[in-house]
Amino acid sequence: MEEYKCAFSNTLVTNQFGCEQGMQVTRRGGPDVACRSDAAHQRCEKLFERMKQVALLAFGVEDDLLSMPHSVLVKIQFGGLLGLQRLLENGADGSGDVTNIHNLVGRAIEKHGRLEAIPCQAFVGDMTSYKLKRRR
Repeated sequence: MEEYKCAFSNTLVTNQFGCEQGMQVTRRGGPDVACRSDAAHQRCEKLFERMKQVALLAFGVEDDLLSMPHSVLVKIQFGGLLGLQRLLENGADGSGDVTNIHNLVGRAIEKHGRLEAIPCQAFVGDMTSYKLKRRR
């Protein structure tokens, strides 16, 4: 079985969010999450790229792994999913955890007709205002 690195792996490694397609794996760098489904991986990867595209301008950074802080990618993952959840729940407080990322993305595609129609711009504020949890 080919392993596809989860586009939202930071949210799953912390066990704060969940996904029915996510599978815990160990890589050289430590714990990680792989996706069990090629189709689900493709959807999440495209959604993350769209989120990143609209958020990087708001963060004032370029898409360059050498100069972009890792914390920006983490904020895009956490804040983006929470913002998408808030959008789907008609503005309800999106501060809770996402229990199933696969289901959330599926619901968003169902509501908007296609992945490209999901209004990522609508939750840029969720991404930029997301507060990272401090390490202990």
